Amino acid sequence: MIAADIVPIRLEHAPAFHDCLDAVARESLMLGQHQAPPLAQVQAFVAGNVEAGHPQFVAWDGERVLGWCDALPQWADGLRHRAQLGMGVRAEARQQGLGERLLRATLDAARRQGRLVRIDLEVRADNGPAVRLYQRLGFAVEGRRAMGLCHRGVYFETLEMGLIL
Repeated sequence: MIAADIVPIRLEHAPAFHDCLDAVARESLMLGQHQAPPLAQVQAFVAGNVEAGHPQFVAWDGERVLGWCDALPQWADGLRHRAQLGMGVRAEARQQGLGERLLRATLDAARRQGRLVRIDLEVRADNGPAVRLYQRLGFAVEGRRAMGLCHRGVYFETLEMGLIL
């Protein structure tokens, strides 16, 4: 098992978070992007989330971010009660419980804050480990999206999942 602390993201984590995001994105498997945005954009993203107090956690091994999870509220007035879940774990750190620890920390923080009542996510339908994790923590499949994700010209079905807090 990999030793890592699950901690709220801080601005000083931004470069390591950027590196982790880039590593997961370059796999072209799970995320809707093939590389991380520029570091300055990621730093601004982290700073905004920290300032707003949004639930965003990283698995920190003292040097690297091994994974992240966040629940970011929708921007529109009528949707602010909902958040979109985002998460990823480096390939070498998967299947060791980090994803579950990150997700539990994020959900616990969202519940404590009391501002959100619902968390939504979209996941590739063929990503069995992720789907099982989400279901184990209470997410329900609410729909399917044909051609929901495209990586290098290959389309994948995605599942829309939701959790009422």
